[in-house]
Amino acid sequence: MSVNLTENQRSSVFRLLADDDSSTVSMVKRQLIEAGDDSVSCLEDWLKQAHGLPAERHLAEVLGHLKQGHCHRQFLHACAQAGSSSEVDLEEASFLLAATEYAATDMGTYRRQLDEIADQIRNEIKKGGPSSQIRALSHQLHEKLGFRGNRNRYFEADNTYINRVIERRVGVPLTLSLIYILLGRRLELGIEGVALPGHFIVTWQGKFFDPFNQGRLLNADACREMVEARGHVFREEHLKPASPRQVLLRMLGNLQRVYEYDEDRARTARIQQYLQALEGRS
Repeated sequence: MSVNLTENQRSSVFRLLADDDSSTVSMVKRQLIEAGDDSVSCLEDWLKQAHGLPAERHLAEVLGHLKQGHCHRQFLHACAQAGSSSEVDLEEASFLLAATEYAATDMGTYRRQLDEIADQIRNEIKKGGPSSQIRALSHQLHEKLGFRGNRNRYFEADNTYINRVIERRVGVPLTLSLIYILLGRRLELGIEGVALPGHFIVTWQGKFFDPFNQGRLLNADACREMVEARGHVFREEHLKPASPRQVLLRMLGNLQRVYEYDEDRARTARIQQYLQALEGRS
C-alpha cells in the first residue's frame, strides 16, 4: 500500500476499519503495517481525522505497532554501537530504551523536565542554599520534588524506564543515580555512577552518595559493609566509576529479571536481544 494515499483511499480504509467482519479489519491493519515506517506521518494525520470514529482505535494500534518497531530497531542499533565503542551517550540511550516500551510518548517532555530541575538547582546554588552543589541537587530532588526509592514495588519494570521514574518520582538505586548523573551533566558537576554489587550509588569529588536513600553520604567503609551485607565479596575496584555501557548492562539486567519473573516471554526475548548486541554477540 502506498504511503501517499488519496482522499478516496483514506475514506475506504476508514470504512473497512468500521466493518463488522474482524477478518476484514485485520487484513486492512496488516496492510497498513506493511507500509512501514514511511507511512507514520500519513497515519498520524489520519488518526486526527478519525477522532470519534470506529477507525480511530485501529489506527492507533497500527501506529503504536509501527512506532514501537522503529524504536526497537533504533535502540538495538545503539546497543550494537555501544558494544563496540566506549563512546556512549548515556542519556540518549536511556531514553531510547524507554521508547521501546513507551513508543507513543514524547521523550523530549522528560528531557525538558530535567532541564527545568537543573535550572532550579542552579538557582538554589546561586542563592547560597545547601552547603555544596550536590547537596543542593539532593535537596531539590528529594525534599522539594519528592523523588524516592520505590521500596514497596521494587521489582517492577517502570522503575527502570527513565520517563516513568521522572513522571512518578520513584525508582530503584540505578535509575535514581541516573537522575543524579544526568542532572550533574547539565550542571557540569561530573557526577558518575558506581556499580556496587547489589546496589548502585554515585560519586562526586571523591565522595560517595546514595540516591536511593535521599543522597546519604557514604565513605568507603560504608560501601564495603553495604556490599558484604548483600552477600558479595568487596573489592576496591567496585568503587571505580561505572562506564555508560556498564550502566546500560545493569538497566537491561534489571528488566530481564523483572520480565522473567513475570513470565513475559516477548519482552524477555526483546531484552535479551539488546543484551546480546551490547555484549557484541548479535
